[in-house]
Amino acid sequence: MISPLHRLPRPSHRILAMLIVGLFLAASTGCVSMDEHKRLQTAFDQSRAQLAEAENDLNAARARNAELEARVAELNRLVGLGGNDALRRERDLLAQQLADLQKKYNDLLALNANTPALPEDINNALRQLADKYPDLLEFDERLGMVRFKSDLTFDLGSTEVKPRAKEALAQFATILNMPEIAQQEITVVGHTDDVPIRLSKTMQMNPSNWILSTNRAWAVSSVLRSDGVAENRVSAAGWGDQRPIAPNAPGHHGNEKNRRVDIYIRPTKVPEGITVSTPGAPAASPRTTHPTHKPALKPAAAPTTAPAPADTTPIPAG
Repeated sequence: MISPLHRLPRPSHRILAMLIVGLFLAASTGCVSMDEHKRLQTAFDQSRAQLAEAENDLNAARARNAELEARVAELNRLVGLGGNDALRRERDLLAQQLADLQKKYNDLLALNANTPALPEDINNALRQLADKYPDLLEFDERLGMVRFKSDLTFDLGSTEVKPRAKEALAQFATILNMPEIAQQEITVVGHTDDVPIRLSKTMQMNPSNWILSTNRAWAVSSVLRSDGVAENRVSAAGWGDQRPIAPNAPGHHGNEKNRRVDIYIRPTKVPEGITVSTPGAPAASPRTTHPTHKPALKPAAAPTTAPAPADTTPIPAG
């Protein structure tokens, strides 16, 4: 019996040669399809996001564990070793959760070990910037993240960026516009500690820590845009006091380490081919209307002529 495979026509030598040449070119150039490129970039972006989320969870667990350790130590001092078994069990449970988070974090670090967040030239420039302003900012090379300390970036309860922080942000903007990363997206994220808003002047514009953190992120992103970073690259958000990286003092007394603005240089790039609408005069209507004609006013009735176009001059963000 003849196999069905033998019934297929054999490819000519010319076709085989073309296939071999095509495979050779693909192998030698290392080209991948656009879909494959997008898939790989999406996977990389997701792994980076998971890494950042794992670090936030890990920091929160560490902060909570430190609070419990402090409470246990205080109870031991006051009542001896007895009377706090429930608290010890809670502490031990959280310690296990911390160990689990540490494993998850280590796994994610290993996943990203062979894919550096940023090119080495960019890392070098950001290291030098952090060395120049050691009291103001930090650089996390694993996450491609620059952290500005809020106490040196803003006055208490303010969203106005201080002059020295503006100076550092201007140099940071220069790095962001380097050719190697000039198309990559930037995410600015504000954080606060757990001290509630008390100043009446602050409450007028920032009634909660969540709003304060968001407005501070917006203020920093506005400075970056004024220093030449394209608007379509920058987004801003705030977490309030929900993502601490250190334990807050008991009784909502906060911790300066939690007051910060984190700026992530993402691996994703600004999408190409997006049409951005620009203000301008509307197209002339094919129907001619007479300026002396005034339609009768009727409740809930649509006007018979199109209203005059509103001023479309863009208003600068505050």
